[in-house]
Amino acid sequence: MEQANHHAQEETTQQSVAPLGVSEQHELTEATLAHIEKMSLYVGDHSGEAIHPPPGCPAEGLFGRIRVGSRNSTLALIQANHVVAALFKTHHGFSFPVSTHTVKGDANKTSPFLKLASEVGKTNANAAKSLWTMELEDKLLDGSLDIIVHCLKDMPTVLPEGCSIGCIPQRADPTDAFVVKKGLSYKSLQDLPAGAVVGTSSVRRTAQLKHYYPHLEVQECRGNVDSRLRKLDADDSPYSAIVVATAGLVRLNIEHRITARLTAPTYLHAVGQGALGIEIRTNDANTLRIISAIDHRPSRLACLAERSLLRYLQGGCSAPIAVQSSFRGGSGELNGVVNGISNGTSNGTSNGTKTDERGEASGILELVGTILHPKGGVEIRARHSGFVSSDADAEAIGVTVAEKMLALGAGALLKLIDELQHLYGPPKAGVTNGVPVGDTKTLT
Repeated sequence: MEQANHHAQEETTQQSVAPLGVSEQHELTEATLAHIEKMSLYVGDHSGEAIHPPPGCPAEGLFGRIRVGSRNSTLALIQANHVVAALFKTHHGFSFPVSTHTVKGDANKTSPFLKLASEVGKTNANAAKSLWTMELEDKLLDGSLDIIVHCLKDMPTVLPEGCSIGCIPQRADPTDAFVVKKGLSYKSLQDLPAGAVVGTSSVRRTAQLKHYYPHLEVQECRGNVDSRLRKLDADDSPYSAIVVATAGLVRLNIEHRITARLTAPTYLHAVGQGALGIEIRTNDANTLRIISAIDHRPSRLACLAERSLLRYLQGGCSAPIAVQSSFRGGSGELNGVVNGISNGTSNGTSNGTKTDERGEASGILELVGTILHPKGGVEIRARHSGFVSSDADAEAIGVTVAEKMLALGAGALLKLIDELQHLYGPPKAGVTNGVPVGDTKTLT
């Protein structure tokens, strides 16, 4: 169980606060509420900028502070600030200072991912994801940080000892976006002519593009979102289009660049895509209590199921594994596409979702998983649905889908992918480890 226990009855120590008189309490409350309103409007007006919430809350720091860590990029800082804004609304007596840190995956934006992972000794598919997390996790474990705001899709499915996912706020749109070069009129991948170049840094996207759109050429395109868009639009660019995460474009306030969203049932997304994962120290019950206010249970259940599938298959961002999840509770339905951040409630009971005796969401969770040959031509897909009322239930759904995929031959593809990690090139002609190219297998 990777999720920290949200119901553990652990003793917590709180900073003592000098008592206030009735009039002082009233004045402090009124001033703080006014500041919260001002801050909410400010963040809303500057949602596309790398900002910190404006200072000056009368109660800020009265009860303590939670130190927030983030990668050193505009998008990462915007995501951290959205989390801070949500936390401030529910715990306005705390301060949430944000600091940014450069990680190995950001320091080198030119080397292909598999080569970069090998250079730093991260040959395991899951461990390689720590290229985007390990420097931050070192600071979390040494006490320099209290929480880290991650893109959940960048987090390894097995975290370092002493680290846990404390909460998952409400998920944004998890789809991929098709973005065409400025000046071109193409509206979809199907519209692109044979030989047109599509840029991506993801082996999952590459495999899906080669499988479903074999007339296209796929080339590496690394960097943050802004730099990829600059590469795309440059006069000497080889790319007709690129494929990136929809959520990143929306959070950067450049949603207008999206030509089309790539959606299920054909095109699936990465595990955890569109969601943020808030990482904490496993034994930090006080911080867990604070951040639980912005946990969105339906999003958490769906993401835990996805991560469980990936962990069981021992895949990572070097494996062409994709998923689609949906959660139905009561009379409502919550698909993988859910916009925005949590509204500050911890039970996630929007859309008519049923709740258990603790007031937490329960319902039917469906998960679809697929793995593809890195060069396309082979796809193995499975699905399963079941009733979930706990993190363990959600993770069991992920394991079931993974087992169905293995029964269809996913293990052979994973073995091939492991071999390719040491080759940094296309597989040898005819080498498919017993999985015939052109085969598509599905189990429901």
